[in-house]
Amino acid sequence: MSRYLMHLLLLPTRVSLCFLSLLYWIVVYGTAAITACLVLIRIIWNGFWDPYGTFHWTVRQRPPACLRDPVLGKHAYLYGRSSGLRFHYVTKGDHRKPLILFLHGFPENWYSWRYQLVEFSRCYHTVALDLRGCGDSDAPCQLEAYSLEKLLYDIRDTIDELGHTSCILVGHDWGGMLAWHFALERPDMVQRLVIMNAPHPASWLDAVLRRPSQLLRSGHACFFQLPFLPEIALSLEDFKLVRSMLCGGRVGIRNRARRLTEAQLEGYLYRLSQPGALTASLNYYRSLLSNTLYKHQDVAVTSMLIWGEEDSILVEGMSGGTRPYIRGPVVVHTIPDCSHWVQQDQPEVVNNLLWDFLLDKDVISHHTAHDSSLVLQPQRQ
Repeated sequence: MSRYLMHLLLLPTRVSLCFLSLLYWIVVYGTAAITACLVLIRIIWNGFWDPYGTFHWTVRQRPPACLRDPVLGKHAYLYGRSSGLRFHYVTKGDHRKPLILFLHGFPENWYSWRYQLVEFSRCYHTVALDLRGCGDSDAPCQLEAYSLEKLLYDIRDTIDELGHTSCILVGHDWGGMLAWHFALERPDMVQRLVIMNAPHPASWLDAVLRRPSQLLRSGHACFFQLPFLPEIALSLEDFKLVRSMLCGGRVGIRNRARRLTEAQLEGYLYRLSQPGALTASLNYYRSLLSNTLYKHQDVAVTSMLIWGEEDSILVEGMSGGTRPYIRGPVVVHTIPDCSHWVQQDQPEVVNNLLWDFLLDKDVISHHTAHDSSLVLQPQRQ
């Protein structure tokens, strides 16, 4: 009888969750359909007037010089214990010092952290990782290879293989989403958490369900759920959409002094132009969006959220909406006149905020009783 009563009491909750899940996917695929129609109209129009230019793209044969710049650090590889995959990373600084692990987003690779690799190598062991499927890391083609569980194992294995037991974890865009999830699953391996323009998974869902119209600003994430068409659309006109994302007037880097040169842009296009590379990258969106309903836990790690105020990619209000999901000390910074590509757009501001966060004695004092390793952070030189 008691068991029957328990199931009866849980029934409203289960029905609500099923309804919430159904509503979520209706919104996602509805937005994907609208975006796909707009993209197809543009492809047909451009293809009619300039078929050769529209359906032309170049596979880059050699990596550009910017990816081989020795000033940025040393290139190395490690093998994931769980997956057996080979991961490429760039490292700078003494490996005996505390580890800062940088996780990039789309359509980037390790190179997006070039300003931070050098800056923090004086006091830390800095590592910018090419996530699986990106840059020079191995790129399995199956969608199931990009499940959240496997991606989190990659981060754990990377920390272990680098000879550390924990790290200061810094993530941007989907790298930030992975960082959120990793801090939820393995708080013992995260000394501090820094997120740049990536909402807490539950904050993403709340913002979308409160104001579904705002999802149009993140229509690309929904569009990427579709098979084949996103890969074609991103490749057209020699990756014009990718160029627009990073350099366009509406969504690209706003700081004139930090806008990507053609050579720096090739640092991203080189790998994305290889066969199968776009599918591997887009599989992150296809995998991570399916996990947003299930990660409503609070983050207990000392955290900082940095948000570019002029982000035209993610929906409004997500930076402030993240705060209720962080149980530990948290600092939220909004950078004015800064795009989604915050660590490249305003690197000096971001680096100063990172230094202040890492060396803030007041924040450390909140965690002294719980994590004495935080007291051992080096002084800025």
